[in-house]
Amino acid sequence: MNVQYANKAYTKAMVSTSARPLDLVILLYDGGIEFLHKSIFYMNQNKLQEKLHYMGKAMAIIEYLLATLDKQAGGEVARNLERLYVYMLTELTHANLKNNIEKVSHIEGLLKELRSAWRDIR
Repeated sequence: MNVQYANKAYTKAMVSTSARPLDLVILLYDGGIEFLHKSIFYMNQNKLQEKLHYMGKAMAIIEYLLATLDKQAGGEVARNLERLYVYMLTELTHANLKNNIEKVSHIEGLLKELRSAWRDIR
């Protein structure tokens, strides 16, 4: 997947705003949710190229979130997020291959829950 895309989006947001790191993580969740929503839309339309495009973007964001976890400072929370992100990527890979809208919706829901939790902390 395109981790560079997520990295560019994160960097652009960091440079163009005075947002705190937590705000930027929430923005990444927002992007992942939006891209999964679009993937589902294009699955329903049987538009493979568009589905693949947005699925790739969503997975790149999750890969970026995974790659940037600070496991030492984050302790158990970071380890749990690591497992969850790996689970999400695995499920999205399977959903992508089988055009399984339910799995994509499930991962979208998980991202929404995470976004909500981080917003409550903020």
